[in-house]
Amino acid sequence: MASTASIITIRQRRPLSQAQADEDGDAYTFQRQSTISCHNAVHPTEYRPSRLPSPERTPIPKLQVSMVLLIQLSEPIAATVIYPFVNQFVASTGITQGDEKKTGYYAGVVESVFFLAECLTVLMWGMASDRFGRRPILLIGPLGLFFGAIGFGLSKNYWQLVFFRSIQGAFNGNIGVSKTVLAEASSTNLADVFAFNPMMWCLGGTIGPFLGGSLSDPANQWPNTIGKISLLQEYPFFLPLAVSGCLSLLFVTIAFFGLKESQDRKSFSKKRFSSRSIDGLAQSAGSGFYYGSVASPTACSFISSATSSSIVEPTFSSLGTGDEDDFTRRPPTLSSLMIPQVLFPILSYSLLATIETSISVLIPITYTTSITSGGLGLTSFQFGSILGSWGILNILFPTFGIPRMIRYFGPWKVQLMGMMCPLLILSSLITLNILAKRPVRGNDDLLFWAVVAVQFGSYTLMNMGFATAQMFVINGAPSQAALGTTNGLLQTAKTLSKTIAPVFAMSLFSISKEYNILDGYLVYFFFISVTLFGVMTVSRLPKELSNLSK
Repeated sequence: MASTASIITIRQRRPLSQAQADEDGDAYTFQRQSTISCHNAVHPTEYRPSRLPSPERTPIPKLQVSMVLLIQLSEPIAATVIYPFVNQFVASTGITQGDEKKTGYYAGVVESVFFLAECLTVLMWGMASDRFGRRPILLIGPLGLFFGAIGFGLSKNYWQLVFFRSIQGAFNGNIGVSKTVLAEASSTNLADVFAFNPMMWCLGGTIGPFLGGSLSDPANQWPNTIGKISLLQEYPFFLPLAVSGCLSLLFVTIAFFGLKESQDRKSFSKKRFSSRSIDGLAQSAGSGFYYGSVASPTACSFISSATSSSIVEPTFSSLGTGDEDDFTRRPPTLSSLMIPQVLFPILSYSLLATIETSISVLIPITYTTSITSGGLGLTSFQFGSILGSWGILNILFPTFGIPRMIRYFGPWKVQLMGMMCPLLILSSLITLNILAKRPVRGNDDLLFWAVVAVQFGSYTLMNMGFATAQMFVINGAPSQAALGTTNGLLQTAKTLSKTIAPVFAMSLFSISKEYNILDGYLVYFFFISVTLFGVMTVSRLPKELSNLSK
């Protein structure tokens, strides 16, 4: 219902001099008169800001980015180092009472509890970084991973394994803060800096299993050298965990001397809410997906007439001189982030994380399961060779390929391509099983290995979707002060997906094969459906990341 609200008018003004611009925050010209409606009054705006020029790319702060990437590398190493020996470790605790069939259930709990603990703490770390700064929160994480890894390796009781694995996951919850620091370190080079995110996971995902496979049970693998050490004989899985923990300790030591606080809290709180900020806000409003609103103590808001639907842009503090800095220095509330431009990118990212995590557990079990049981029947050596070759590609492509693709095609198209790749990956799993069932198939079957190459190539392309998905999340954050909490919310959703997806995918795989539902392919068709839904969410994302230039 419209009320007799007052109308605040912003009139055209001339560009300011350089000195005035520096003092006021920006020399910007309003092309047409705008109205801000107060209280419950609704008036179509005539606001038409001049187009923001594309920001010039600034040099990437290499030292700062390198320090953050080192900290990021500790996550995949800590998460994957136990994969080669977790079944044996769980069985050695006696929890299964000698029943090998139960090992998978208990091992699954150990694997999932890492991401569950991360999910429960990641938002807390993000909010803490908004209040206390990024640097101290980032440095705490690897330090906790070190103590968690040492405790895990020295455990003999199953519930000790669960406890120390939870400790590792909890301290790994600060990983979302690292992405905030990357965004703040080089806002004009997001395509380049975020391309390193999947590379770090791929690199750590290669290092972790290598350490776990080569260093576990040294008494049997290296009986004439380190296998003679009594500590390693009593704790056969301590060595790989100790090495991974020491790597985390090394990373945090280097970062302690090289990592700088990405946000000067004092100077940041003194920034003016300039006309350019208002201009960028209204520019978002006219893009078709976003609509701007500026909330002052009198509940003022920009109302766009571009379309009939209404999606409200994040609320800001007063435009008055007294409280204009409140928004930039006040940590956001969770309710202020429950807006479409934050939730849709997080939903898209979470779906991609769910699909990728499910595929990451379906591929190993499909490749190593016997052909008669619905797998491909490959040996461990064959599958390991595939992963080794793919690991090299996964390191090179994010470094040299993803930034160029983002700049050439744009973030939205790259995000769409990344979300569509699982369709090819899941379809190829079905195709490979059909090829494996043929009466005659040798290792020289070119068609079989060609499909394998296409599958893992598609997997690499799928990972580029995480780089662009992160850009959409940053773009949707209400303000720079909300980046930590927004990334924390994203990381919560992501880790929740990574906690549930493996258990669900493995269970659905077993059900599909045991009851021969859809010829045993139910699990693949299910995740194909999830992928199609993910493609639909990408269509709701903005085609342009206009907010990143504000």
